[in-house]
Amino acid sequence: MKIYDIPQATKITINMVHNNQNQTVEATVLTRYGDGILITPISCNGQLIDIVSNANFEYVEALTDDKHVFQADTISRVDFAGTDFHVVTGREIVIADNQRKAERYNVQIMGTAVINKSFSISVVLHDISMRGFSLMVGKNSGYKIGDKVKVEFAKDESSARMAMYGIVVREFSIGGYNAVGCEIENISPKVLSFIMEKKIEHAKKTTAMAIFQAEQAAVV
Repeated sequence: MKIYDIPQATKITINMVHNNQNQTVEATVLTRYGDGILITPISCNGQLIDIVSNANFEYVEALTDDKHVFQADTISRVDFAGTDFHVVTGREIVIADNQRKAERYNVQIMGTAVINKSFSISVVLHDISMRGFSLMVGKNSGYKIGDKVKVEFAKDESSARMAMYGIVVREFSIGGYNAVGCEIENISPKVLSFIMEKKIEHAKKTTAMAIFQAEQAAVV
C-alpha cells in the first residue's frame, strides 16, 4: 500500500523521537498531499512540531483488523489554506505477505519484565516480530490472557536498554519452561530499528544458505 492510499478519516498512532525523547501522538488522515498525506496537526508538550525525521506510524483496518505499519521519512509542518497541518511521507513496512502473520526472528536475549505493573522478573526474549514477541518466564506462572507486559532489554552489552510494551495473547512451553506470547501494543523507533536489524541478519543467513545449497547441488 502507498502511503497516500490510506483512507481519509483514518486514525493513526505515531511513534517518534522528538528532542531526543520517545513520543506517541494520535492524528487523523485528511487527504492525499503530493506523494504523502495531510494529517491533523500534532504537538508535543503543548508545542506544534515543525519537522520530525525519525518516526513510524500504524493503524488497524476496522473491517479486517489488519495492522499496517509505515516508516515515516519526514513529518513536516505546512500552512494549508491559512491553517497549520502536517504532511507525512514514507512507505509501508510489509510485515507479511498476507498481512496477518509476521516473520519471527530468534533473539535469545536476557531482560526483565513487569507484569501488570506489579512485579519484575528475569526473562529471556525468545523471539520477536513486527507484531509480537515471546518470553521465556522460567518456572514463573499464573499469567492470564490480557495481562499487560513491559519488557526491558539491550541488544548487546554496549547498547542502551530499550522498553517494549505488549499484551499476553497465549501461554505455552519451551523445553519444559513456561513461556508467553505477546502482541506489541506500539513499536517505538528503537524497537523498530532492532527488528529491522534482525530482519536483515535473517535475510543474509537465508541467502548464504541458499548459495551453499546451490553449490552443493552443483558438485553432486
